Amino acid sequence: MTERAAHSLLTSSPLPTARGAAIPPGMNRLQPPITFQRAVARWLLVCALMVALMVAVGGVTRLTESGLSIVKWNLISGTLPPLSDEAWQHEFDDYKSSPQFQKVNSDFTVADFQKIFWLEYIHRLIGRAIGLATFLPLLYFAARRALPRALLLRCAAIFLLIGAQGTVGWIMVASGLVDQPRVAPVKLAAHLLLAFSVFALMLWTRWQVLGIERSNLGACVATDSHSPRLPLLTRTALAFLTLQIFFGALVAGLRAGKTYNTWPLMDGRLVPTGLHTLDPWWLNHLENITTVQFQHRMLAMLVVAVIVVTIVMGWRHKNLHQLLRVILISILLQFTLGVATLLSVVNIALASAHQLVALFLVAVLLRLVYATPLPPNPQRK
Repeated sequence: MTERAAHSLLTSSPLPTARGAAIPPGMNRLQPPITFQRAVARWLLVCALMVALMVAVGGVTRLTESGLSIVKWNLISGTLPPLSDEAWQHEFDDYKSSPQFQKVNSDFTVADFQKIFWLEYIHRLIGRAIGLATFLPLLYFAARRALPRALLLRCAAIFLLIGAQGTVGWIMVASGLVDQPRVAPVKLAAHLLLAFSVFALMLWTRWQVLGIERSNLGACVATDSHSPRLPLLTRTALAFLTLQIFFGALVAGLRAGKTYNTWPLMDGRLVPTGLHTLDPWWLNHLENITTVQFQHRMLAMLVVAVIVVTIVMGWRHKNLHQLLRVILISILLQFTLGVATLLSVVNIALASAHQLVALFLVAVLLRLVYATPLPPNPQRK
């Protein structure tokens, strides 16, 4: 599968339809006037790619322990970095009050601090840029009456989610500035899932803006008596993948990837001991390093299995072959990167690639969900 083919799956133009063909219910509500259609679609794509960039930089920021270097959230004044020795010293003095400095980096100089400062600064700067890249064109398109009401509300919701993402990000960072020099794993997971959700919503909206016909993409999936389970399978696969991403964020937050660095066994066992040492029992699934890594491993194999079954079920539809090939390559690569990251004791390059492939896998699997609409409910009139 070429890079061009994979790119086309996420950025396709509208598929041709016969003159006078019926527009799928609800699709026309999100399509802007034809003169603005391409511009709105490009805007959404650029914003989605910026979110992907932020996820990539955020992953490296976390892996290099740089995320706690800036201990204040100044939305406006924090846009500029320190520009003088005095400003750098002031920023460093603020950092000295953090648990990370006191318990981990107490030997740091200003020069050492600068090395971890820049990644977190760039991460936050990209966040501000995404906010502006979403808000300013939204104002422009709204002023030009280029957005139907439903699309205007959708884009406004996306902007609000971006704001929520920044808020959750600061709440996450603040959790690592109290006692322990690490952020709360659940808050890290919420931050990551919200970013993935914004990315997915941007792509989905873009496909609708372009008027890409779901029935054309999925062919006769909705009415094919031989594969009525395919739409449900695609949604199940995406749900399991989302849960797996949540578990992966817990692994990252707990630094669980730096333990049990063998595969497929953990401490010489298929099922390790110490899975239920915390009370109440459910806390083990969120904070027990052994349990969190074990469930991430097990769910990885389940995700692979469900996606492979989905591909087999969908293979009868020839116009889905290209997309299914990309999904198969992506899930196998993702699984391999996960194992390699574990065996390498969380090599930064491998771990970063693991997170980015997860984002790409969400995109192509979401595309399959879009391509396989649920059959109409016969009880609805």
